[in-house]
Formats: sequence, C-alpha cells, structure tokens
Amino acid sequence: MSALFEILGGVLGEAFGPSGDDYRAGDADVLVDGEWQEGELFFGPTRIIWDERIIFSDAEGRVELIVDQDPPHPNFVVLHFRRPHDVVQLAVHRRELKRVGAVLTLPL
Repeated sequence: MSALFEILGGVLGEAFGPSGDDYRAGDADVLVDGEWQEGELFFGPTRIIWDERIIFSDAEGRVELIVDQDPPHPNFVVLHFRRPHDVVQLAVHRRELKRVGAVLTLPL
C-alpha cells in the first residue's frame, strides 16, 4: 500500500509541483553510518530535501564547514551541516554550490 502512495505522490508531485530551474532536482550523496549513499536533492525556496529523508534549511541547522575534497566523486565538495543533535555530511558537485547557497547560508 505504501508503494502505491509513493507512486501516486511522485506522479502528482511531477504534475502539480513547482517547476523551473530553482526547483529542479540535483544529485548528492550523504554519509550514513560511515558509507556514502546516493540520493536526489529537491531545491525549494527555503529548504533542500535529500532523498525525501533529510531536510537542510537555515531553520533546521547551519553549514559550518565546506571541505574541498573528491570523495565520494570527483569534483564534489562536502558540506558539514550542523543540526541540534548531529552533523550531516552532504556531498554535492561544485556546480551545485550556487544553488545550495541560494537556500542555505554558507560560511565565507
């Protein structure tokens, strides 16, 4: 039953969801239990959602560090996003930093 709701939600989201460059999806990885997991980013006006599981917004936490490194893929940077109870490492391609910076406050 939950699979049906996921399919319907995806179809309805595509049909009635926001469109345009600001809302298109992007690819990113998150470090979960010591391993990088691939997922899709949804960019909204005030938050970014990874793989429909983790919300990144200035209200949820802050980017405290950007590490210029390649893992898990070449040309990726890793953002250390501090939440009240933990730090989430989000790896995005360098070209996505401008879009991430439009939603989240990035350190100088």
